[in-house]
Amino acid sequence: MVTVSARQPTASDAPPGRAGAPDDAGRAPVLEAFLADAAQRAAAVDPGFEQLWHELSRLSAGGKRIRPRLVRTAAGAYPGGEPAPVVEAVGAAFELLHTALIVHDDVIDQDDRRRHQPTLNAAAAARAAAAGSAPEHARQYGASVGVIAGDLALAGAYRLVARSGIGPARLPQVLDLLDEALFASAAGELLDVDHALPGARPASEQVLAATCLKTAVYSFEAPLQAGAVLGGAPAEDVAALGRLGRAVGTAYQLVDDLLGVFGDPGATGKSVLSDLREGKRTMLVAAARRTPAAAELDAVLDGRRIGEAEARHARDLLERCGARREVEALVEQCAAEALALLGEAGLPAALDAELRRVVAGATERAR
Repeated sequence: MVTVSARQPTASDAPPGRAGAPDDAGRAPVLEAFLADAAQRAAAVDPGFEQLWHELSRLSAGGKRIRPRLVRTAAGAYPGGEPAPVVEAVGAAFELLHTALIVHDDVIDQDDRRRHQPTLNAAAAARAAAAGSAPEHARQYGASVGVIAGDLALAGAYRLVARSGIGPARLPQVLDLLDEALFASAAGELLDVDHALPGARPASEQVLAATCLKTAVYSFEAPLQAGAVLGGAPAEDVAALGRLGRAVGTAYQLVDDLLGVFGDPGATGKSVLSDLREGKRTMLVAAARRTPAAAELDAVLDGRRIGEAEARHARDLLERCGARREVEALVEQCAAEALALLGEAGLPAALDAELRRVVAGATERAR
């Protein structure tokens, strides 16, 4: 059974290489400098615009920095790589892409907490309410600010890559990987939204596809491949890292879905009501739909007026019908696939060792 409570790999685990030593845990100096510069530019336009950039900085801080670490780790494993500033800029681009996507995701899901803090849209809505806006207008204001902020972060990710100093032969490859990451994530998000429509009954295969597209490509597959490209890795290694990244990224998102229902908000910083309240058709729900608990669970989820009592009822159903065990088994299956791919790939030893830690950290976590 998957245990969502074990150690995660930290920045200090990353092996040294051409890209240089990892930053202090949780820091991304290139990204921080980019956001600080944008805030300074924005201050010359309007105080509210400056505040938006400070909010983006707040939301980007405190994360696990998985994506920059993966870029750095893959790049540092090969001897023909780009210099460290280029690698760090590309890693920062993938982290800024992540910030953009979670800001938009919070707007879509109407979430108000992330990383133990108000989401960007919730903070903006609170400011509007404090200024006298009616609740509905305040919520709309918050959503509008979230859309604008997410759009700026998306554009910033491309700017970071374009101005990173990558050699002209590698620049199109990295831009293509960034584009594929965004393209896949948007597809996964749309499927997620479609699957939450009243009466929607997506098959397990469709739900798993959305799970993979929404997170695995931009968080694991593309950063690993981009790092390999920057390091001058052979094409077969780049391809192998893509397959590995998709497997471990799918496992990561499945664990995230488990934590979204069964996790400890004190550890995750996120509500355990949000996914249920939004009627998200995760693999947990897809698994439950193949059991006699389906009708009862649908009645809870389709009602959408989910409080603590209804959430406890839903969790109890997901436990008793075996859905939680099935998803935990799927996590283990994805992790086993990732390890098998590693065994076949013949990657550099330091990279292989670090990626084994990444697999463990992605599948055995509390947040």
